[in-house]
Amino acid sequence: AYTLDLTGGWYDAGDHGKYVVSGAIAVWTLFDLHERTRLLGTPSGEFADGALAIPERYNRVPALLDEPRWELEWMLRMQGPPHAEHAGMVHHKIHGKNWTPIPQLPHEDGQGRVLHPPTTAATLGLAACAAQGARIFRSYDSAFARRCLEAAETAWLAALKEPRLFNPPG
Repeated sequence: AYTLDLTGGWYDAGDHGKYVVSGAIAVWTLFDLHERTRLLGTPSGEFADGALAIPERYNRVPALLDEPRWELEWMLRMQGPPHAEHAGMVHHKIHGKNWTPIPQLPHEDGQGRVLHPPTTAATLGLAACAAQGARIFRSYDSAFARRCLEAAETAWLAALKEPRLFNPPG
């Protein structure tokens, strides 16, 4: 009953799908490394803005935060809209109708994509990462931090309403 712009995010190495739950683990890990580095006063020059050859360099944000933000922005797009049947819940994954032929890159694959239903696991993954993102980005990008906090609160409340929405096998 609705469409979502699901550009961005990281492709899985195997089937070129994009998965919220595994993405959330990676986002949390990188965000946690950033926070622990700051908390412990550990030098983080290798992660300073401009230190890594990534597209987002020289944006006044540590490079260690640029890549997880890319994934988190995609995760935010996976959240169902307020008018949806499972409002505020997060779709579990998206992938091609078939495996992308090798050696074709996933973004060059013209086949249709399949969006899987929302799950509690994906919703809680977004809630956690978006809450952490809100805390971290408050000093770098206050508008993004507010967007993250709103999404985290919406996801948390939605997950409380639907605690047993599992990903169907297959």
